[in-house]
Amino acid sequence: MAEHASTAPISRRTALVVGVVLLLLVVWVAAALGRPGPQPGLVPSLASTWVQPGSPFRVDPSGGIEEAVAVSGLGTVAATNNQTPTPIASLTKIMSALVILHDHPLTLGESGPLITITPAEVAQYRLEKARGDSVVAVRAGETISELQALEMVLIPSGDNIMQFLATWDAGTSQAFVAQMNALAHAIGMRHTTYAGTSGVDPATLSTATDQLLLAQVAMRNPVFAGIVAMPQATFPVAGVVYNVNADLGTDGIDGVKTGWLPQSGGCLVVAANDRVGSDRVGLLGVILGTQGVTPIPTALRDARHLIASLDQSVRHVVLAAGSTVAHYQAANGQVIPVVTASSLHLVALGGSVVHVAMRVRGRVPAQLAAGSTIGTVTLSLGNQRVSSVVRTTSAISGSVLTWRFLHW
Repeated sequence: MAEHASTAPISRRTALVVGVVLLLLVVWVAAALGRPGPQPGLVPSLASTWVQPGSPFRVDPSGGIEEAVAVSGLGTVAATNNQTPTPIASLTKIMSALVILHDHPLTLGESGPLITITPAEVAQYRLEKARGDSVVAVRAGETISELQALEMVLIPSGDNIMQFLATWDAGTSQAFVAQMNALAHAIGMRHTTYAGTSGVDPATLSTATDQLLLAQVAMRNPVFAGIVAMPQATFPVAGVVYNVNADLGTDGIDGVKTGWLPQSGGCLVVAANDRVGSDRVGLLGVILGTQGVTPIPTALRDARHLIASLDQSVRHVVLAAGSTVAHYQAANGQVIPVVTASSLHLVALGGSVVHVAMRVRGRVPAQLAAGSTIGTVTLSLGNQRVSSVVRTTSAISGSVLTWRFLHW
């Protein structure tokens, strides 16, 4: 009897301990199961903006000259404050040539339709030559192609050729000028009015920023860009003619057009091609209102200086392939470095601000192999936007349940 009396209380104590332990275990398991796991997502390692070293590029000409410059991918990067409509002389022919190419498109290697010179065009040539305009010699019955006519307009700056091209295209000069103004409006040239086809009329007015906008459009046309890069050309009657743009071939300069009137002074749109890192970069500048004894040579000299200064400010921004750009926190608590799959390149200037954006592609599985794509990184600046997929550097393994039981 004594033996039975001593064992009963031990059993009750054991049962009580076991019950408490089980209760605590149940509470612990319930708490673990109910505890939310880590929120999965990318945690960027890069700042959301990068400011490039150096000061912003500025233009500061003397004597009331208007200037504006642009870089491909960045658009207009600097301009003088005195953007007032002013006569632009033969820069007018940039728009005239674009209207012709809009109405009668050419591809590289094409010459376009043939046009026969009439006695009326010869009489016009003689009239314009007598009053000192920039002309190209023609002869009645001479046949030239559309491409040759555009070369005559843009290389030696033939006013008479542009006049006859306008009539060939639109029937009258007035109708053609209306098309020029319509295209200017469509491009966004809000401070430009064309009064003639060639620039002889000083009532044709524009600003450096408007002409820069036009030049960016024009140089995207490969036929136009090819013509303005030609230092000379040969024609049936006129023979060899030379480009008025004496800067061609220096400092990467490959265009665009000069102009001069007493009312306008020397005017110039200049284009250059530069190599920055592995990228080809287009540089554009406009100079209006150069005065003095030698306005065009002075404008050409200033253009070389402008392009050289702009070239020194351009830099190459690179985010190399394999760069760690973020860490991925998985739902199981793992934190894994994420790297770029390819290199990213941008063109920038001093003071440029590069914007960085990260994005996860949809729902990331709980189990994932090393090297898996889980999102993208995008760099943007001006008109440039470059992206690379980002990949994990190690596998995602384990489970959320394991994390819940091991982390408190």
